[in-house]
Amino acid sequence: MDKPLKLFTSESSNASSLEENMDFYMPSPLNVLLIDVQKEFLPKIEANLTQCVNLHWEKTTDLTGSKNADASGKSFNLILLVIPNEEVLAQQALACAASYKSEVIILGRDTPQKVIRHAFQYGVSDFIPLDAPDIELITALKNIAQLLSTKAELAPVLAVVNGKGGSGASFIASSLAAIAAERGDMDIALLDTDLHHGALAHILGVEPNYYLVDALQALDDLDEVALRSAMISKGKLHLLAAAPFSLLNLHHDIKLENIYDLIWKCRQYNDQVILDYSRGPEYWNIELLRNSDILLVAQQNLIIIREVKALIQQLINHLGIDKSRIHILVNRYDKSDSQIKLNDVKHAIGIDSVFVVGNDYNLASQCEDLGRPITEIAKKQKMYLDLIDLTQKLMPYKGHEPKKTKGFLSRLLGY
Repeated sequence: MDKPLKLFTSESSNASSLEENMDFYMPSPLNVLLIDVQKEFLPKIEANLTQCVNLHWEKTTDLTGSKNADASGKSFNLILLVIPNEEVLAQQALACAASYKSEVIILGRDTPQKVIRHAFQYGVSDFIPLDAPDIELITALKNIAQLLSTKAELAPVLAVVNGKGGSGASFIASSLAAIAAERGDMDIALLDTDLHHGALAHILGVEPNYYLVDALQALDDLDEVALRSAMISKGKLHLLAAAPFSLLNLHHDIKLENIYDLIWKCRQYNDQVILDYSRGPEYWNIELLRNSDILLVAQQNLIIIREVKALIQQLINHLGIDKSRIHILVNRYDKSDSQIKLNDVKHAIGIDSVFVVGNDYNLASQCEDLGRPITEIAKKQKMYLDLIDLTQKLMPYKGHEPKKTKGFLSRLLGY
């Protein structure tokens, strides 16, 4: 093209209510017990905790340590202790918090130095004054969540996102998963997040009897064995499909908020997680992109490129996602297209990591019509070779490194 593409998309970075809520996202699930025998400061603390995403909390005034699990039976991994100023009561409260053998953050007002010294002798993670700005507590919570995430051995996540509906995210996600699984060096968890028109089961030629919505409803019962049994497997590819019209056909509310814990479990028990965002990000799953590498699927089409540009602005300006974690795939790429060249796409979108997959309508249609993964049909077609190359770049071959087996205690603690 003689002139670079100019896209008319909003550059506004004004914070919306959605953006403000996203500031409260925890990078790993926190199960918090708030211990406060004074009750004076509860409303402010509760208001902050309620705004947090990927955080569950309960409260107690008990200092015996008898509340050792939440209502669902899950252990607490963080204790928030409102520390009394009276030394003897403070000692009792600290001993109670320490008995949980979890991370501990203490909160206090006009707390005597002697009490603070006692607190740090118990190995607390942080002390937050109750009159400090709210952001200090949120930052401390995020730091604990990040610490727990670092301790855990978690598989990376790749989110394959349609820049605009129909760009081919489902086919790309299923192909990457099938190719990576066929190499034999990693277990791949593939999740279909389209609760209206989930198509991955058909594309892969499988007939599941358990779906994503079922897993969200029964999450507390899903250990490693149960989760693997719930997924339908083809070799090392493990699919958690979405039933068509899941949102319309249920007669009760779906526990969409459980998606964070579900992905956490998938990351614990597999080597790679792939998320199919064929509908694009939605309110209930957009936060998952914070912990993912993102592959945005585009085409040589000005409208689609404009939509991708707008989506990138959302990801960077509203979610705070680093540009280096965003990749572009120009699907159905035609090198002979004289209207929109690859350099035009790079310049217009502003992302350097750009891949292409050649256009092969016959091969793609054959896979989808027959309901068979591309690894069972393709030979050496250009599109297939492009997908193999893309898989290797996004999910490098691990060779034959032995997978570290997690012990019972590690699994119990969520590490």
